Amino acid sequence: MSNSSSRASNFDGYFRGKVAVVTGAGSGMGRELAIQLAKGGAKVAISDVVPAALDETRALVEATGAQVHSQLLNVAEREAVLDYAKTVAEHFGVINLIFNNAGINHHGPVTDTTFKDYDRVMDIDFWGVVNGTKAFLPYLIESGDGHVVNTSSLFGIMAQPDQSAYNAAKFAVRGFTEALRQEM
Repeated sequence: MSNSSSRASNFDGYFRGKVAVVTGAGSGMGRELAIQLAKGGAKVAISDVVPAALDETRALVEATGAQVHSQLLNVAEREAVLDYAKTVAEHFGVINLIFNNAGINHHGPVTDTTFKDYDRVMDIDFWGVVNGTKAFLPYLIESGDGHVVNTSSLFGIMAQPDQSAYNAAKFAVRGFTEALRQEM
């Protein structure tokens, strides 16, 4: 057996029976995370702000045979995220993993980026991560086997012109997550 095959089987076994939550699951990396977690044997809770995209991801996850819970969710709305965490915990009985993946981008130089643009990106890309982490952390701790995965970006390590809002949010996610790791 090749080394990569061995790793893949270990990966699959790790998630079997666990409950994983993925925000921003309607497309891109979030959708792929949800599908791969389901294929690995996880029960999956997915959320997104786009109903049709969320429905499509739900169908793809269900096609793997996994149990799935889906719900429309704007991660920038703190009370909604707190309610979502409670709903997922009640639905599955336990939560083992949260993938705070939901995010948006904004392109434009600082001179053209409005305060509202900065607020929107920070509300989703940074506060959405904080909201998800804070909402799910008590359930993860209670599980005895909890993990927080916060999506940052290469732009959370190095800045890029015309990406100041996104850079700021992703640098903040990285700092928040590193502090959380040290605390936990």
